[in-house]
Amino acid sequence: NQLLVCRHSEAIQCLAFSPLSCHLLSCAISDFGLWTQLEKSVRKQRTTSRCSCCAWSCDGQFYAIGMFDGTVSLRSAENGEEVKKIVRPAGEPIWALTFAPIRSNTSSDELFVLVDWGQTFASYNLQGNQVQLMREGKLGYDPTAVEYFNYGQFLVVCGSNRQVTLYSRKGTLLFKLVLIATPFFFHLIRNGTNYKASSSAVGCVDGTLASYRLMFSTVHGLHKERYAYRENMTDVVVQHLENQTSVVIQCSDLVRKVAVYHNQLAVQLTDCVKIYQQDVQHADGQLDYRLIETISSSFQCSLLVLCSKHLIICQEKRLQCYDHKGLKQREWILESLIRYIKVIGGPSGREAILIGLRNGIVCKIFVDNPFPIDLLCLKNTVRCLDISHLRRKLAIVDGTGVCMTFSTKSKQLLFQEPSCSSVAWNVDQENLLCYSGDGTLCIKADNFTPYQQRMQGFVVGFSGKRVFCLHMFALSIMQVPLSKQLYQYLEKKMYREAYKLASLGITESDWEILGHDALHSLELEIAQKAFHRTKNTRYLQLISEIKNMLKKNANENLILAYMKAYEGRFTEAAVLFQNAKSEQKTLEMLTDLRMFDQAQELLSSASGETQRAMIRKQADWAQDSNQPLFATQMFIASGDFDKAVNLMIENDWTDMLINLSHHIDGSNVDLLHTIANYLGRKNEYTLASQLYQSINDIRSSINMYVEAKLWNKAFSIAAKHQDYNEEVYLPYARWLAEKDYFDEAQKAYHMAGHDVEALQVLEQLEENAVNENRYLDAGYYNWLLSMRFLYQCSSDRELKSKSIELAHKANCYYAFDAIHKYLVTEPFTSCPAESLINIARYLAFQTQIYKLSRVSIFYTLLKQGQALGANKLARYALEQLGYLKIPRYFEKLIEIDALMIRSKPFTDAEGLLPMCYRCGLSNPLIGSNECVQCKTPFILSFITFEVLPLVEFTISDDIDLEEARRIINAEPPLHQIEENPLQKQMNMETNKIIADRETLLKLEKHQVIISEWPPPFVTRFYYNVIPEVSITHCNSCHHVCNF
Repeated sequence: NQLLVCRHSEAIQCLAFSPLSCHLLSCAISDFGLWTQLEKSVRKQRTTSRCSCCAWSCDGQFYAIGMFDGTVSLRSAENGEEVKKIVRPAGEPIWALTFAPIRSNTSSDELFVLVDWGQTFASYNLQGNQVQLMREGKLGYDPTAVEYFNYGQFLVVCGSNRQVTLYSRKGTLLFKLVLIATPFFFHLIRNGTNYKASSSAVGCVDGTLASYRLMFSTVHGLHKERYAYRENMTDVVVQHLENQTSVVIQCSDLVRKVAVYHNQLAVQLTDCVKIYQQDVQHADGQLDYRLIETISSSFQCSLLVLCSKHLIICQEKRLQCYDHKGLKQREWILESLIRYIKVIGGPSGREAILIGLRNGIVCKIFVDNPFPIDLLCLKNTVRCLDISHLRRKLAIVDGTGVCMTFSTKSKQLLFQEPSCSSVAWNVDQENLLCYSGDGTLCIKADNFTPYQQRMQGFVVGFSGKRVFCLHMFALSIMQVPLSKQLYQYLEKKMYREAYKLASLGITESDWEILGHDALHSLELEIAQKAFHRTKNTRYLQLISEIKNMLKKNANENLILAYMKAYEGRFTEAAVLFQNAKSEQKTLEMLTDLRMFDQAQELLSSASGETQRAMIRKQADWAQDSNQPLFATQMFIASGDFDKAVNLMIENDWTDMLINLSHHIDGSNVDLLHTIANYLGRKNEYTLASQLYQSINDIRSSINMYVEAKLWNKAFSIAAKHQDYNEEVYLPYARWLAEKDYFDEAQKAYHMAGHDVEALQVLEQLEENAVNENRYLDAGYYNWLLSMRFLYQCSSDRELKSKSIELAHKANCYYAFDAIHKYLVTEPFTSCPAESLINIARYLAFQTQIYKLSRVSIFYTLLKQGQALGANKLARYALEQLGYLKIPRYFEKLIEIDALMIRSKPFTDAEGLLPMCYRCGLSNPLIGSNECVQCKTPFILSFITFEVLPLVEFTISDDIDLEEARRIINAEPPLHQIEENPLQKQMNMETNKIIADRETLLKLEKHQVIISEWPPPFVTRFYYNVIPEVSITHCNSCHHVCNF
């Protein structure tokens, strides 16, 4: 039915449909238009020249119109605007043009080709630029039509030469397809393509229409892993089938024949033969061929093969041998037509060639030998043949499709199979053959049944486990499994042949099967190689152990037991171990596998030691699997008390541990000691002590009580064992020192025999107290040190002086504490002003002692002197302060006091002057601590530091201390006048007052103070001249005080 009517005002010159849409491009003489079913009206566009041809791009986005003036208008299909105008140099009419389909291996830009009546053709891209993909050249005739052929692979041109000519995509002349004896031009070419062949339809101006079908033969060559084939008629592709690499060699001419041999390649072109050689293979596996020779001769041949130094030309019955320079070396003329030829290798320049003839003869020739050697004679023609790896077997497919194998030595028929088309031996394995036919591939090893699988095409090579199959025009690689052939060898115990087959490539599981099968047959070398392939270290270790056992002539059952154990068949392995009388191996295997029930069943009649070892193994397993209670019971049952005790300790099972300790022999000292230590940590001291004493470990028992601070228990043990006093009293002394019980600590150190350490502790305490301004404590520690040296100075004068020095420091620190509290620590002092003056006077007249501030002492004298009217003493203190470095916080206070003291008289209050009770003289305040007249030292009260009414006297040398004490305690005579018995000597200027028996008898005992010092000091006697004053004597520090 008519859908649309398109009209031009002039004659229509050309039409073209869009390949993707319903758009029709129609061109008249001077205009053109785009027609579509959806639009009734069409807008036409005028042209500057006559339209002669048109074409659409493959994607329908552009169209091109060729003009009679030699121009091409390239336009957009979307809006009809001209994109580019191309002007041909000669200006000849453009008579035909076509767009080239995009090919995957060429540039992605779309091209179009035009021919003009200048007898030239050219190619352009869509930007209007001429490209060099196809060379511009002269045709030699006027072209009338041009079309791409076979999906853009070729270009077909026809014209006034009455021929259809085939060009390559790049413009290389290949051959002439059609020659028609008609005097008219060809007018139209249309191409069609199907799977197997290409066809072309040609129309002529005389009304002739012809269709031609083209079939392209496969031009290729194969040698081992290298395969070369023709591509695009002018290129040669060389593939390395193992590395999956390839290289394209562009010959720029029609490739007629290809031959490959090792790393060499021969390509026959139209008028020459080119020989290429592969360079040193690159690290990345890429191929690189370079031209080494060119033979400038046009050979007519049906087959072409290549050797390392020769080129073999086959034409019907004739074989010609040329070297690579093109010089003919020799020629063979055979009995019949040559149907198959193959180079089977050999020394360089002396290669062997297998030849199959149409009359059934199979012969072999050597390149350097003019005489053929007949191998076999068949009844039918030879279609395909191949020889095995070591040249011991020959496989032939005859014209009837029967595949036969023969022994090359005996010519005996070994095997035959019908319905075959091709055959190939494995290049790595002598006895492995493959053949194909009727869509089936068969793999045969030795004389075993062949393995079959589906395959399309012909087998042309067999390397390793790869089969090279040629199907149509493509060579494919097929990986074939070799498992069935391996199993066939294993069934016949042919392990060495099986290993050679496996080396071609089998799965890891097949290697394992080979290894296990060989191992059971004690083919240890084969098994070891198989397990090396799978890196199965377990079985490699087993093989090593079996080799050692074989060297020692081990029992066969023992070897089989090891095999069963490694295979996981443990019950069978255990029985075999029992049969081999190896109970220990049975025990190790079953216990390692935690099969304790089976172990008990099999080892029920074993020795006691073996059964105990089994129990130990079970206990170890229970311990590892976190079953400590069960493991403990097993250890106790096996007699491993140490492991049981460790588990009980880890889980704090005290009751179980106590019960177990009653069953452990006393000779197991270490274990009982461990239990006792644990009980001690759990405060079970009584039980632990009993265990320690049971093993006679007194020291550990004492240490336990000492660590627990149970001193009474430790003392009771030390009382029974005097040798351990130090281990008890030394830590006890340190503990007391930490608790500030220094007196007790001193005694403890003494009990421990560590007097030096006691002294060091006291010295450290004294130093810390002084540094921390704890002067009262410092005085106390110095007094303790003085007493320590006092008790040790009986034979050492230095210790005596040290004791006196420390006692003096103790007195000073004790006195300074009141001043420090008055000035620094306490906002209000409870110490009376008179006491402060007395203390400051006492310290002011002492030598300098560490940390006793002279500024504080004299400032106290200044301050309290002003307050009590001791102005002279205050001025003296102010004068002494001028010699000292005053702290900043005292400066202003002292300056104020200095101003105030200047306004007061230069006298001291009479009531403050110290009185000497021996001579009765009042001493100045700025004097020393002794009477300025009689030089008698003042005896001070160590509470108020005022002068006490005491006079020191001594007893006669003929009176000992006990007698003096008895006389003093006796009642004085009744007729005694109440006067001072010592007054007469006190008035005398002698230094010492000496009392004889008579004088002592007259003294009232409540007026006499006896200060009994330990040796080497002497006992001192004091007489209270004012009985109304109550005076107390301290027997520890030997100081006196009044209340």
